[in-house]
Amino acid sequence: MSKNITRRHVLKTGAALGATALAAPRVSAQGAKTPTKVLDFTTYADVAKAEAEGQFVYYCHENEAGTAAIMEGFQKDFPKIKTSYVRAQTGALYNKILSERSAGRFDVDGIQLSDVAPAVDFEKRGGYELYVGPEMEAYKPEYRSATPGAYFWTGVTFAGLAYNKQKVKGDDIPKSYKDINNPRFRNKISCKISASGIQYVQWYLLRQIYGNGFWTEFGKQRPRAFDSRVQLFDRLAKGDDDMTALAEYSAYVLYKQRGADVEFVGPPEGLVATPLIIGAVSKAPHPEAAKLFVDWAMSNRGQKYYQDHPNLYYGSLRNDPPPMPTGQKLSDYKLIFPKDWDDYGKQREVFNKEWNAMLGL
Repeated sequence: MSKNITRRHVLKTGAALGATALAAPRVSAQGAKTPTKVLDFTTYADVAKAEAEGQFVYYCHENEAGTAAIMEGFQKDFPKIKTSYVRAQTGALYNKILSERSAGRFDVDGIQLSDVAPAVDFEKRGGYELYVGPEMEAYKPEYRSATPGAYFWTGVTFAGLAYNKQKVKGDDIPKSYKDINNPRFRNKISCKISASGIQYVQWYLLRQIYGNGFWTEFGKQRPRAFDSRVQLFDRLAKGDDDMTALAEYSAYVLYKQRGADVEFVGPPEGLVATPLIIGAVSKAPHPEAAKLFVDWAMSNRGQKYYQDHPNLYYGSLRNDPPPMPTGQKLSDYKLIFPKDWDDYGKQREVFNKEWNAMLGL
């Protein structure tokens, strides 16, 4: 099943959900169990049981093509396990799973978010199955949950600026994030909606660098906001917008390969970055398939798939990462992350209110 969540659903933040209590996490105890080698990675999941379960249900923040690609990759390696998914931006997706669980519905096996704040909150609520798989040691502690086995960072997506080369020339070519406030781009610039994890990261970081007034000025540009990076680059490539204030590198590479006359800008401040976070969900209807998926995604096999697929291009955080299609590794880029994740989490509602007001929503 593939379900898109509407903007109206996104805006139903539901303050009551913030107090929703979830069941205590159930720990998947591995003990001295010997991991099973399957394909070219290892897992503590019972593969025969996973195949007997026959299904894996995934909630994912990715765009439609990207979410479908992840499921296609896993199902290709495990054809006996049918996959289905629900995709939406992180904010809407997280509200959805909280609402379902508060109503006693447990329909999903794994979840992928693009924002640390809801992942940490879900961890505190006991929403994750605590599964410490054999691939876990391939990741530094900072790329794993504080509670062992709740979630891990499957990769990083990062963004700068991009413009249409036919529409923007000479001195108008943006060089810094400050240039998104150039009046020349009024009514001709795009961004993402407030439910986007990486849009929140950009807001948070540039607010720290330039102060609160930076985004007030951006609001005067009358930006158009969209759900996915594909929409942003579609419009940019067609010339519907001259510039996007949030250009994810993965989308840029995809559109350049398609021949789009667009250009990417890496501002000197650094490329804003956010991790993509995966975890198995507690009380999952298909628990062995969920554990198998987590190990697949953590493995070099899964990481190579995430890095190489044109609808994904996630930079790997493994200790021994495969190179990206460009031949580069994540360490080749200047990335900027929030330094205080606790403060970052606390600012989410401020962002939602300001961003939606700016967009007139």
